[in-house]
Amino acid sequence: MSLTSEPIRDLQGRVMFYCAACGLPLTEDDFFYQGFRMPRYDESFEDYMDAELFDRVTHDDCMKALRAG
Repeated sequence: MSLTSEPIRDLQGRVMFYCAACGLPLTEDDFFYQGFRMPRYDESFEDYMDAELFDRVTHDDCMKALRAG
């Protein structure tokens, strides 16, 4: 699997994940570096968030800045 700095998209081509801190899209690279699993091809945003027990997602750098601030 090759990673990319392109946003993660759903089946309709819409960006699935936006950073809760800065509002920019999250990419495959972001998910890899944070140890998140990639959503399945047919998995919706809601199904993914429920399965992973996430309330929100952020970039690693944004989370670090929030913790330091």
